[in-house]
Amino acid sequence: MKFKFRTNITSFTIVLITSLLDSIFWMDMLLIFDLKNKKTMMIISMRNASSSRNNVTMFDKNYKILIYTGQSYLKPFIEYFKKTTCQSVPNCIISENQREMPDSHAVIFNCVHLPRKPPDKPQMKLWVFRSMETVHFINKPNKLWDDKFDLTMSFRKHSDIVRPYGKIVRRERERQFKRNYSEVFLKKQYGGVWMSGHCPVPSRRKAFAQEIGKHMHVDLFGRCGTLPCGGRTTMLSECLKNVSRDYKFYFSFENTICPDYTTEKLYNLYLYDLEIIPVINGPANAADYLPKGTFINALEFSSATELAKSCLKLDLAKNSTQNTSKKNTVFADAICQLCNKLRINYTKNSQHYWTRMLKNGC
Repeated sequence: MKFKFRTNITSFTIVLITSLLDSIFWMDMLLIFDLKNKKTMMIISMRNASSSRNNVTMFDKNYKILIYTGQSYLKPFIEYFKKTTCQSVPNCIISENQREMPDSHAVIFNCVHLPRKPPDKPQMKLWVFRSMETVHFINKPNKLWDDKFDLTMSFRKHSDIVRPYGKIVRRERERQFKRNYSEVFLKKQYGGVWMSGHCPVPSRRKAFAQEIGKHMHVDLFGRCGTLPCGGRTTMLSECLKNVSRDYKFYFSFENTICPDYTTEKLYNLYLYDLEIIPVINGPANAADYLPKGTFINALEFSSATELAKSCLKLDLAKNSTQNTSKKNTVFADAICQLCNKLRINYTKNSQHYWTRMLKNGC
């Protein structure tokens, strides 16, 4: 009995010690796990905080763009932008107050209104060279500006920020209608019309219009022609409404034949639903952004004679869903492109701005 009792005591003592050691072991393990868990939670928390800070930077930060010296015709477009929001950068605003330059993240300079000496440029600010003309009608800024511009903004598709004169879009379903261009052709009294106040230009458009006039009826309006047409405007004029009512063809000839260069003189025909058939003198890639079957491109004909013959035959779509032009949105879209570059901390294009402007000789 004594032996058994001692054996039991010994066994109980061993079990107790073993249990105690096991308890200590698991307590240590739980403590380690708890520390690791806290550490893991701390890391996750720090990551969430970092992510939150990034979200604030990306979506809540305000960006300001300054139009250093705007042109009067830009006013409606600027006001339109102020009433809209860039989808990817909702807190991007625009200003025309030069006093706000130190607080601006980007500054847009119009090429025709550059001061002789550039203002002081703070670090980490984007300066944009804006031009809506071909290089034939703009002068290269002096050497003081050579290292100032980070981006270009123009009608050119290769610009850092693309800002065309207009954009053709299909009408909303409830406003869609078919236009029979053959009927437009038949109900008009006169042939073609060309309007311009800027005569000696690289495209020699006046001489081309006169050559076409040898083979069909063409009237020349404005300072370059023989018929008066009122003052020049980028919007709808009474003169344009009248000629669209009476003439079959509108010769929308640009001063320069350059890729992507189509100005408001053509886009207005779509914007204001004018029943006149546009004839353009290029560019060759016009079909990339103008609706097929709604215009004639003179570059597709070997001579003025062949172009006149085609006009008289009216080689256009008889029924075409009418499209419309948007002018306000193209300016807003361009500003949003710049806002997005600010959001991603874009620095600058490594190629010199003037080299980019001279691409394709335009």
